Amino acid sequence: MSTPKIFILSEQMRGASFSLSNESYTIGRSDSCDICIADPTISGHHCTLLRQEDGSFVIRDDDSTNGTKVNDQKVEAGQSVQLHNSDIMKLGSVEVLYDAMDGARLESSRTISVINLTDGGTKTGGMPTEVRSSTAGTIALKRSTALRENSKRGKMMNILIVILVVIALIALAFSFIRNMM
Repeated sequence: MSTPKIFILSEQMRGASFSLSNESYTIGRSDSCDICIADPTISGHHCTLLRQEDGSFVIRDDDSTNGTKVNDQKVEAGQSVQLHNSDIMKLGSVEVLYDAMDGARLESSRTISVINLTDGGTKTGGMPTEVRSSTAGTIALKRSTALRENSKRGKMMNILIVILVVIALIALAFSFIRNMM
């Protein structure tokens, strides 16, 4: 069985990963924590990850100020919640991905994780391999549509900027003419 990992998804530390080979990990803003995440929305000692007998982990909120969520479900202070592969933990405003996939299960239960970063929150979903091949075209279509929409927004922003510059120049010209009279 491979070692589970967590990956930071949020802006400041995006891409940082931590292997979970020990029995427990404290997570928080304090340097004394096993995993220190220097973010103002994370408590000094925010939560703890605890290894279970089967090698999986649970997360326990340690009475954090801004709370802990797993897949948008609040974890009450002192409560432990079982983590599963591809779960998204939200610690304060920092989003963290739990990756427990091991090599033996990889071929038989491969999933695609869909992370939507456009709506202000992260939503995830798993898709079995059998379904993936039939939806690959749909995913590519949605991706190209999103790129086209971003391109349209960019063109609209450029047009808006040009209009504002023209208005500013006209106002400047009127001001100049008024001062000449």
